[in-house]
Amino acid sequence: MVDPKKHHFSPVFYLKGWCDTNSKIVEYSRPYKKVVAKPVSPEATGFRPLLYTLEGATDEQKQDIEKKYMAPFVDNRGAMALKILIDRDGDKLTDDVRSDWTRFLLASEYRGPQKIASMAEIFAARLKENLNSDPRNYAAIKGSEAATPYEWIEKNEPHLVQDAARHAAIGSIESQKAGDIIFNMKWSTFDLGNSKHELLTSDAPLLRTTGLIKPDSLIAFPLNPRFLFVATHDRKEEAALLSCGESAIVKWVNDNIVRGAAQYVFAKTAGHLRFIENRLGLPGTLGPIIPPYRRVTSPVFAL
Repeated sequence: MVDPKKHHFSPVFYLKGWCDTNSKIVEYSRPYKKVVAKPVSPEATGFRPLLYTLEGATDEQKQDIEKKYMAPFVDNRGAMALKILIDRDGDKLTDDVRSDWTRFLLASEYRGPQKIASMAEIFAARLKENLNSDPRNYAAIKGSEAATPYEWIEKNEPHLVQDAARHAAIGSIESQKAGDIIFNMKWSTFDLGNSKHELLTSDAPLLRTTGLIKPDSLIAFPLNPRFLFVATHDRKEEAALLSCGESAIVKWVNDNIVRGAAQYVFAKTAGHLRFIENRLGLPGTLGPIIPPYRRVTSPVFAL
């Protein structure tokens, strides 16, 4: 079996939800000053070659994260959970499926190249501080040309930091604490088909308003251009969101999806260029929805 070279941080099965009749999605990015909209296949975007490769491992184990974890464990199971949420089939939303979807949500936050690079920077800083703070560590490099223990690591174990960051990403995805919180929240699928606009998604599609543990915490995650996954601790927060109206909810989600994107925004059509141009790459925090309150005509499906 040939090892996979394209490691998708935006899974193909997920992006297919935004495909048009030609099996293409629109990829928005800002390679230079202007945002560019480009029709692509889901297989041709949202990836980085060999992103999860463990360079310090044996040849047989280098691709274990992609082959044995991301593809079969996160994405294949996540795809089945996604279908159940879109179908709004509460009878099939078993504890195992809730666990699979919880894992997929956390993976969407920690699997991207920017997040892994950030983890590598944090790990490198801590390792350097720990090694260089103790003079006894110099014994490990006695007789070498390295000026510090960390320089010895850089020369002799060049893949240590990046491999540690990849393992740390999995550790964050498998966090028991965060996973238990999301698993036990109250889940719903919003049908926003009557909105003026369709939902967008990105390479960072998980939206969290106030972390996870506060009573008013809310998670939102676009499932496709029409359906939105929402999790809260209290149905009152869900009702407050619903009262804003479908178009206002979609605008709020899209605004924050674009502002939070690391590199790519994805849509079904190319009609969002101006909206994305005014937001992609610009700083912003997840703000409140402040529209005129009105009742949503399409009911929410509580799971």
